[in-house]
Amino acid sequence: MNPDRHQPPGDGDLPARVAVVMARLAAGDGDALWDLHAMAAPALTRILRGEARRIDVRIDDEDLFDLTIDAAIDLAKYGRAWKADGALPWVWAHRRIVALVHTYIGTFARPLDETHLYIEAPLPAPHLAPPRQVLREAAERHPSARRLEEQLTAVANDRAAAIWLGVLIEKAGGNRAPSVTIALDHGMQPAAVRKVVQRVTGRLDIAV
Repeated sequence: MNPDRHQPPGDGDLPARVAVVMARLAAGDGDALWDLHAMAAPALTRILRGEARRIDVRIDDEDLFDLTIDAAIDLAKYGRAWKADGALPWVWAHRRIVALVHTYIGTFARPLDETHLYIEAPLPAPHLAPPRQVLREAAERHPSARRLEEQLTAVANDRAAAIWLGVLIEKAGGNRAPSVTIALDHGMQPAAVRKVVQRVTGRLDIAV
């Protein structure tokens, strides 16, 4: 792969500047993350937007910017393995960056069997009851909900499960920044919410 891919024309000193920043990160300089993001953001945006376009998914500008930050965090996290005489970090970690798009959109799922979704008795409205409570009550009646509840119990604690469910409900309701809403509910940062969702989704042995 060409090390100069995604390098702006005329920016010949970029590899050297990136090497300095990556060395600072390896030395534990947390502030260097933002310098890395500033240099990498144009290339990261192109990579992420290109992958979203390839799989015919739209990511709004705000979420795309958040994903570039997530990508920079990943580059910093795995930067000790990067070699300054090789490809630029976002080329070296291209597959990992592309994977962030798929984490963002989730895994395409089969439609739930509508017969399993028939509710014999009314459940609490989602805005009145915590998502985990709604799922547990639904699990008493519907096999699909029961399977999801069992797997969530196996892979996540109550707080992580509630965050994961909350984000899914916000997305289903059309919220274009679900991590921000759920972060406020739980006293967290949006980036931390996205990490919880990523971790729980990765552990679930189902299509969600």
